[in-house]
Amino acid sequence: MFAVPSHTTLGYPKPIWATIVLVVSLAGCIRATPTPEPVVISFAHPDFDTEAYQQWVEQFNERYPYITVELGPKKSEMLGGLSPGDADVFINSQFALNWLHGQGGILDLSPFIEQDASFDISGFYPGAVGLYTRDGKTWAIPVRVDIMVMYYNQDLFDQYDIPYPETGWTWDDFLNVTLTIRDPEANVFGYAPGNNLFDPLTFIYQHGGRIFDDLQNPTHTTFDDPLTIEALDWYIKLVYDYNVAPTPQQTQQAFGGRGLQAGIHQGKFGVWTGMLSERGGQRGPTEWTMRWGMVPLPRDAQSATLSVVEGYFVSSRTQHPDACWKWIAFLSQQMPNRQVPARKSVAQSAEYERQVGADVAAIARASMENALMLSPKLAGFEEALDIFGQAFEAITSERLTPEEAMTWAQQQSKFE
Repeated sequence: MFAVPSHTTLGYPKPIWATIVLVVSLAGCIRATPTPEPVVISFAHPDFDTEAYQQWVEQFNERYPYITVELGPKKSEMLGGLSPGDADVFINSQFALNWLHGQGGILDLSPFIEQDASFDISGFYPGAVGLYTRDGKTWAIPVRVDIMVMYYNQDLFDQYDIPYPETGWTWDDFLNVTLTIRDPEANVFGYAPGNNLFDPLTFIYQHGGRIFDDLQNPTHTTFDDPLTIEALDWYIKLVYDYNVAPTPQQTQQAFGGRGLQAGIHQGKFGVWTGMLSERGGQRGPTEWTMRWGMVPLPRDAQSATLSVVEGYFVSSRTQHPDACWKWIAFLSQQMPNRQVPARKSVAQSAEYERQVGADVAAIARASMENALMLSPKLAGFEEALDIFGQAFEAITSERLTPEEAMTWAQQQSKFE
């Protein structure tokens, strides 16, 4: 009969065997980490981004399999009217902050930022986070920035033997180019003005003018600022003195009801302003068929470009704030496919260059250095902006000079 030596147990020396027994005993006392309860959160976003978000949901689920994100594609105009009960998480511009904050409809994200050691709030472009800060608290995480750029028709530049514009070009360079590409008899013009107020406002701020005392903390209008009037005087001369841009009558005769956009698609304009997200006609009814290029806006006294920033908000009605935070923290690391990433490290990455191309990435980065971050507080000046729009229309129709129109606008403004 086989006997176990007294100084061993099953072949192990007694001390080792005792250790094994202790470990096994302790293991039985240790509780396994419980699997988190499954949760479902809803997310509202622009419908044209659905494909990208579907891919990100799959990646997110690999990391957090217990969180289900239900996508809610919306038309862009619908996002502006979202109420806190429509989704747990949603994306919107900085101009929605006033209304959402005033309604108590969004969560303060500051506690999540402070507790999440992996989330670096300092990695975003300066000013982007500040747009969503109120009372020392952060109410949304910026995700992407759309910036104004200048597009140009390479076919027309080649036809007129003009070098393509480069970063750092000036108002004088811009005027010389547009004067060269100008043949009104053939309905060809150097410049197609934008169809909103972003166009003249950008030129105003490039010249050193202003329409508010402070874009970040506006308190009153400055429509009659001398440099503002100078900039508008130069701008309107592009139409009526130099005729590098068509008059309203020329636009109607040449392009009919579709206006300047029809002329751009027909290859009749040398340069035109637009948002970065519009490149190639991405957000228009049809893609551009001409060979096109892109460059930062020309500079005058200073470089400046207007921007729109979009961020992720969490509804105050959500039942799963922790899951919502994990979702937007994850999204903040992803690459938007049309605009500039608000996280600077992402915008500066080689991956961003691979996605949009080295030229587009370089222009986006250069433009971001001079981007005017428009305060959400400007949403409270809607009446003043409407007055500015009326004054600008009076200038473009030659009913008033820039000085007359801006003097009238300042007198009408209740924020003077």
